[in-house]
Amino acid sequence: MARFTSALVAVIALLAGDSRCQLLAADAPVNLTEKVGTDTRTKSTLILDLKGELFFVLEGKKESVKLEAKARHIFAERVLAVTDGMPSVTARAYENAIASVVVSNEKTDRGLPADRRMIVAKRNADGLLCYSPTGALSRDELDLVTEHFNPQCLAGLLPGKAVEVGDTWTVTDAAAQSACLLGAVFKSQLTGKLTAVKDGVATFTIDGTVEGIEHGSKVSMTVSATGTFDVTAERVSGLEWKQKDDREQGPVSPASKVEATVTLKREAIAEFPVDLSDAAIAKVPEGDVPATMTALRHADTKGRYTLLHSRDWHVTGQTDTHMVLRLLDRGEFVAQATLSVWRKAEPGKHIAAADFKKAITEAPGWVQTKVLTDGELPMTAGRWLYRLTAEGKMDELPVVQTFYLLASPQGDQFGVTVAMKPEQVRAVGNRDLDLVKAIEFGKK
Repeated sequence: MARFTSALVAVIALLAGDSRCQLLAADAPVNLTEKVGTDTRTKSTLILDLKGELFFVLEGKKESVKLEAKARHIFAERVLAVTDGMPSVTARAYENAIASVVVSNEKTDRGLPADRRMIVAKRNADGLLCYSPTGALSRDELDLVTEHFNPQCLAGLLPGKAVEVGDTWTVTDAAAQSACLLGAVFKSQLTGKLTAVKDGVATFTIDGTVEGIEHGSKVSMTVSATGTFDVTAERVSGLEWKQKDDREQGPVSPASKVEATVTLKREAIAEFPVDLSDAAIAKVPEGDVPATMTALRHADTKGRYTLLHSRDWHVTGQTDTHMVLRLLDRGEFVAQATLSVWRKAEPGKHIAAADFKKAITEAPGWVQTKVLTDGELPMTAGRWLYRLTAEGKMDELPVVQTFYLLASPQGDQFGVTVAMKPEQVRAVGNRDLDLVKAIEFGKK
């Protein structure tokens, strides 16, 4: 019996010792550093739930409509370059990318085509650039892969050093810009805190405010997030990111107030999927991305025309016969283009230049004072293009307008009017001409 009692005491002492060791381990500093290197392999699952309101000013009266959105993204990610301790270029293979948006009870579903599931995400000073090396994206597809939470920021949300429970740290502006999907950060006051360590998992929080700009809209955000860090794997394994946005009206978007919750689950993967193989990655350009890869495609719903345009142009309105685009230069509004489908002429014919110029001078609200350029421009494949640029006034305000008429050999006709302030003419340069030349008439 004495031996049994002694053995029992020894076991109890041993267990007590283990408990003390565990307690000490929990209280010991934890190195919250995510090691990021090229060819790092992870898989992320993102769930978004967003609710809020959009605000418009109609005839001097402020109106609002409800906004709801839900999205799900599942993708493998391969790191191609690292900057500031965070991935700066990654290649993603989307297994799932869907979103459902409801604006004033009108629902729109978005998805990613099978041939555009390999996306490159590149952080730069102006935010996040996403593109597909396999072909141009549409604006909806671009928004689908650009506007979800960006896992590239995760390493930057951590202190990058050993901390104890209760310790806090300041999140860098670069990480805040990436996490909040901003074009620029004016002021960031995000603070991280280690709140617990248990069973090899460190729990941390991110709280605070961020002010910045996106597509010319000023944004104020409040963030409240909780994350988990796998101490053994040295990786952020989960995150619940809650964000409240208050956005002012911008040149291409209305004012809004929204609340969004993002749930992230993240794990390592043993092998790259085919879309992230060495052969697939070989298609990713080094250095500057060619304009052909960043161009956006737009297709008329009736098949009358298609258009490849630079991302500086944003569609802000569309009807059966018209489409309105606004040109932004680093978030600043510089010009507006109105594209119009004209009545078709007989094959091989088009409206006479004199009649086109007469129609311009008779445009409602337009008072033309001086013609700056006037004449045909060289085109290929039998297409005809006429351009007239003039100074004048719209609603008593000085403005420069360029009027284009594009015609196909089959008699299709397309009019484009580009309006800008006189001081913005140089900023526009030839971007309006590039837009017009990129119009392709539908196949017959």
